[in-house]
Amino acid sequence: MTKYDVPSRDVLICPWCKLRQFVGTTNLCRRCRKRLPITFLDISLSSIDPHSLSSLVGNIVRELRQGRGYSQSVLASMIGSHRTHVSRIENAQLMPNLALLVRTAVALGVDKISIRVRD
Repeated sequence: MTKYDVPSRDVLICPWCKLRQFVGTTNLCRRCRKRLPITFLDISLSSIDPHSLSSLVGNIVRELRQGRGYSQSVLASMIGSHRTHVSRIENAQLMPNLALLVRTAVALGVDKISIRVRD
């Protein structure tokens, strides 16, 4: 086995107790049990359906926004959009283009965006 065969894992540092740890499934710190900040946006699709894609993206944006404690108005002003635009994205009525998705991710403090499409 070479070093290129080993899968890479993301590492997080807890902002409260400073424990360096691998990203787990619970999104809680192993030491202090506080919620770790989500620092990546992962979109995985098993089938390409436009409504399921927009629903998935909207749910992720809503979860990140609420986790940061932002209102829709605050997020909209950070990304240069309108509050109703953010609402339509979160309610799967509108699919954001890539530029708006990247601006939203940056405003929400996301470090990495990963989009995977599976057959």
